[in-house]
Amino acid sequence: MATATLAALRTKRHPSRAFWAAAGTGAVTVIAFTLSQNRGRPTIADLYLFGGLVLCAAGYAEGGRLSARVPGWQVIAWGVVLAAPVNVAVCTIAMPNEPIHLWAKALTGLAYIALVSQFAGFVAWYRGMGLIGVARASQLQLAQPLVTLVWAVLLLGEHLTPAVPATAVIVLACIVVTQRTRAA
Repeated sequence: MATATLAALRTKRHPSRAFWAAAGTGAVTVIAFTLSQNRGRPTIADLYLFGGLVLCAAGYAEGGRLSARVPGWQVIAWGVVLAAPVNVAVCTIAMPNEPIHLWAKALTGLAYIALVSQFAGFVAWYRGMGLIGVARASQLQLAQPLVTLVWAVLLLGEHLTPAVPATAVIVLACIVVTQRTRAA
């Protein structure tokens, strides 16, 4: 919802009322589900996550806008270059407080995350946003928390509460509506 809002403001392309109704319903559903997991109160981690969400939404909106004119690999590559000074500063401050073990397994994992999960993933993501529009593409992210829970069940043995399938059905229906709407 944040990405769609920022993209609409930045690009002056405004999705239909049906889009906003479905996007809003999906966002409220995910927020209600999240709060229900914390007895109705946000935790400090939720507040940090919200701050990250706003920053990432701005980045996605701008990256998606750029990817309509520039290849996705260039968008993410320039994003990495522009973020490098901040990343170096944060790492310089954090590294002395963290144990570092540069083992082959750790370096392989880091390389995979950097090259495949992040770089190649973002190339495809920005290409998709350039093709279908930032607002519509952003709504696909509503499924992310639920997909994460499914992976937690499959990989970590977590247990699903009855609220998960109910939330998933609502969110998936909202995603379908947002994908079928046209810009106003």
